Amino acid sequence: MDIEVLSAALILVASLCAGLCAVFIARSKSAITKHSRLRIKDLSEDYNNMIQSNKEATKIYKDKIRELNAAVSRYSRGETVTDSDMKSDGLGEVIMQLVPRKYRKAASFLIPQVEEAVKKDPALIEKVYEKIKSANTASNKKTESGTETEAVQSL
Repeated sequence: MDIEVLSAALILVASLCAGLCAVFIARSKSAITKHSRLRIKDLSEDYNNMIQSNKEATKIYKDKIRELNAAVSRYSRGETVTDSDMKSDGLGEVIMQLVPRKYRKAASFLIPQVEEAVKKDPALIEKVYEKIKSANTASNKKTESGTETEAVQSL
């Protein structure tokens, strides 16, 4: 009977020690140290900074898109170029809206020159529009391709 009590006590002590060891090992593996806290804090700050910069960039792009859409709608209604359009960077995009789609790629290198000319003389946009219209009607009548290039070069 002494052996049974001794073996039961031994099993009890061994299981108690194993349980305590498991608790200490798990606690040491999952403990948050000073360095891990700093790393977590740095990562959360980086994440918040990325979110903030993306919000600011998105706001800037949305404002620019709104300005360009307003300018395009004014041109579709037949309004003239305003001073704010002259000062903004979107003037070239607005002018390209006047050019037929099939000529836009060919005329894209002329945008800076046309912007400067329109800034100096706002009435020039009417002349440009008339030339584009005449070039478009001329191409519908199947004229020579030389006439189309002359119209693009005269811009």
